[in-house]
Amino acid sequence: MKSEANCIPCVIRQAQRIVLFSKGKEEDFINVTKLAMDMAGSLSLEDPPSIFTSYIIREVYNYLKNPDPFLELKKEMNKIGKKKASEAKILIEKEKDRIYTAIKYSACGNIIDIGPQDNFDLERHIKNLSFKRDDYKIFKEKLKGAYKILYILDNAGEIYFDKLLLEQLTFLNLVIVVKKEPILNDATLKDAYEAELDKLGEIIDTGSGFLGVNFNEINEEFLKNYQEADIIIAKGHANYESLVDRERDVFFLLKAKCPVVAKSLGVEVGDSVFYYYPGKEEI
Repeated sequence: MKSEANCIPCVIRQAQRIVLFSKGKEEDFINVTKLAMDMAGSLSLEDPPSIFTSYIIREVYNYLKNPDPFLELKKEMNKIGKKKASEAKILIEKEKDRIYTAIKYSACGNIIDIGPQDNFDLERHIKNLSFKRDDYKIFKEKLKGAYKILYILDNAGEIYFDKLLLEQLTFLNLVIVVKKEPILNDATLKDAYEAELDKLGEIIDTGSGFLGVNFNEINEEFLKNYQEADIIIAKGHANYESLVDRERDVFFLLKAKCPVVAKSLGVEVGDSVFYYYPGKEEI
């Protein structure tokens, strides 16, 4: 999907938030704001918001000389996610349809995100598990003939909720995707191995540290699995922004946290979806 003018103030706030998390000085806050404004004026809105934003975040990291400003926060998010997911696992085991219940909890974990929002209420969301758009019936049909699932992770902390779903899908060949380099609080190889996701499937990276998937920087391993997988599940905003409107079909699992994404999905801000995108027909 393309970026919109509304993405510009959002990415500027994102850049400012990075300075705050890295405990930068007032001078850094001012300089980063100017940097983000200058870059936002020169980048193309034809790119997905995830790509548009990533270019600016990279430059902010370079300016701050800090390759991972959210390292400590990610550790805290992983602690929270692990604890809450262990509670959810007990509830999943009591359900008749464990896969569907795990999907809902995985979507619930998507609120563990310091990107577009400053805080989250995990308890409240766990009590309200529902989808505004729900394509689970299609997913069940796709499972019948499937061999390989490509599961593209989103955030640290959230990955423990993804683990609940992955545990229900181990009868298939699972390939689990993380970022090659840190960006915001996105999951990296280190996070995935700490969550012991390697016991459930093969872990690979996209080839870059961009939010979502930047097809200009992907590695051959990711591309091969992206093309060969029978089912793709992609978590979160950035993966939706970068993978929707492409030729390949994808199941998107996310909470709409901004007006641009909500409009694209045909839902309201705050709604969660399990949405099947059938892929764009080649002309």
